[in-house]
Amino acid sequence: MTTPEQRRARHDAEQAAARAEIRDQTLDRYLARRPKAFTADGIVRPEVRGWIDGYLGGSHASLLLLGEPGTGKTWHLWKIGELLIRRGWFGRYYLVSDFEFKAAADRPVDREKLRTWAEAPLLALDDLGATQLYPWTVDAIAQLIDSRWQEQLPTLISTNLPTLDPLGPRTKSRFADGDSTAVTFTGTDYRRTPA
Repeated sequence: MTTPEQRRARHDAEQAAARAEIRDQTLDRYLARRPKAFTADGIVRPEVRGWIDGYLGGSHASLLLLGEPGTGKTWHLWKIGELLIRRGWFGRYYLVSDFEFKAAADRPVDREKLRTWAEAPLLALDDLGATQLYPWTVDAIAQLIDSRWQEQLPTLISTNLPTLDPLGPRTKSRFADGDSTAVTFTGTDYRRTPA
């Protein structure tokens, strides 16, 4: 006959195994979605690891990755999702390219997609400013960041722009709220090979 403590221990072990199986399945789906260009191993920047720790600890601070093309910003955005899942996070994470965002914000506006991104627990806007920032695109970004800021949902942005000045002071202020982290990526474009 088993004791209540033994039954509780068996139950806890079964629950832990079920959570691990769900985590592994979620991770497999995420990694299958990740583009092959971002599957290489690499070193995650300490500031990014610190942001992950803060986020898992309940912080709603956003994350800004600035730097020249080919210095690892998009790789980090994909790695963040992987590391969060490995640490047991099961939220929705949308990684949206600048081109995809512009297509949704352009006419006809895809309000459903913009609403989904505004409400996602975690949203990354990748390569912000890679396409021309038209006034309506800037307005859509401002609305998105304002909506997420009001709900205390962190936003991740990677950009080749030197600052977020083109988005305007109001959007910059809301994005920076909550001890947001800014990381500057420098170095040569790793995609370029010597001639």
